[in-house]
Amino acid sequence: MRTMGLRTLGLLSCVVLVRWSAALEVCAENNRFLADGNVPVVLFGSGYWTIISDATVDIDEHNAWYARWGANANRASLFAFCTGVEDGKGLAPWARTGPGQANDGRPRFDLSQPDAAFWQRLGDYLRSCRRHGIYVWLQIFDEPFTEGGPERWFLNPFNPDNNINALPGLPGGADGAEDAFYDPNNAPLMAVQDALVRRLLDATVEFEHVVYEIGNEINMDSAAPHAAEWQRHWVRLFQAYQREHNKKLLLSNNTCRTLFDDDLDGFPVVNHHGFAPLRVRDSDPVTLARSVQKCVLGDYAAYQRPIVNSRPSSDPDRTNYPDVVSEDEGRVLYWSYFLSGGHIVGFRTTKESWRSGEAAERILMHLRAFILETPFASMAPNESVVEGDGLCLASPGQTYALYLPAGGGVRLDLRDARSPFTLRWYDPRTGAWQEPRRISPGDWVVLQAPGDKDWAALLVVSAPAR
Repeated sequence: MRTMGLRTLGLLSCVVLVRWSAALEVCAENNRFLADGNVPVVLFGSGYWTIISDATVDIDEHNAWYARWGANANRASLFAFCTGVEDGKGLAPWARTGPGQANDGRPRFDLSQPDAAFWQRLGDYLRSCRRHGIYVWLQIFDEPFTEGGPERWFLNPFNPDNNINALPGLPGGADGAEDAFYDPNNAPLMAVQDALVRRLLDATVEFEHVVYEIGNEINMDSAAPHAAEWQRHWVRLFQAYQREHNKKLLLSNNTCRTLFDDDLDGFPVVNHHGFAPLRVRDSDPVTLARSVQKCVLGDYAAYQRPIVNSRPSSDPDRTNYPDVVSEDEGRVLYWSYFLSGGHIVGFRTTKESWRSGEAAERILMHLRAFILETPFASMAPNESVVEGDGLCLASPGQTYALYLPAGGGVRLDLRDARSPFTLRWYDPRTGAWQEPRRISPGDWVVLQAPGDKDWAALLVVSAPAR
């Protein structure tokens, strides 16, 4: 089992990388976060949408590089066959037996026959992630919409043009399946989907580091009216599978714009693509940070479970989604999610960009170093103890973690504290800690950042003098 050593600052600090000791689950101490056994976990990292289906990518090479970032989570699509794989030549869960040609000119799929190469690669990917200390956020179904380009449905294995199984109710051509794909009353279609999910669970149940996400943005407006009942179907299947195998499985709902909020009991985790941060891109850092804070705090208040966002940003080197974020914006996004009590697996890496992700590497390495010093499982976002342009996680009277997206100064309420604190400023751009200094309790104190860019601060109760 892999463990991570760390400094403690005289506290029982929290490990953020994995031990593989138990199933990943919601943290009992603080349900904003997750836990690996009794070790609290906050997820932060990247998405590589096509890493499973794109056989040209060296999985272990990528994960070794990724682990050097210090990131601990990767979001991947089970079969991103229609997006990001050149010429539609990616792997999919089903064998291409023919007869006849699919829309990409290759043999049609037989949706009743597994593809050995695909399932071998999935296992290789999960084993590699386990070796490198990476949790897997595994998205099962990609939305078969035309919104992301007509190739999504045109190349999808479920498209009747691309398989020999003659499933009813699904359109051919390039028009998205939308409602038709999410129809729980279409028995032949659901039988194929059920077989896929059960085969997936059989192949992955031995791994303790997987979060399962039913699908990406499946409750877009165009997906109504069947999306809610379709998701409930998967909740029931997962619950039955857990009973049958006496295993805990962590299932996530994924939302876009609106949340599937009438029945979340079967979804311990929410991946919310709220897009609020995107709407304020290229704005000042304080506005961006407050947008993130509002999104996370609002979601948590409504749903009382870990809030993850896998779509607030992209590769800050601007090699993918170049109009979304710069390195400075990416850093504000990631730090603001953590200081708001959320998780973020949001950078997008591709075959072209992952080798040159220096900006993402800097952001994640430096954030990791700060998290390792922060006993976050005992802390919660607290706006009442700070005045000014700063975000705060706090265990009042014990520990305060602050992020000032534009530097400057804030006032911190220490009136109820009884012991002195050790204050250390941290530079998120370089990963450098400033020399510690002593802070007296009993009043509001002014904390002035060492510079005019973003800065973080950590205050912990000082150890008593010997």
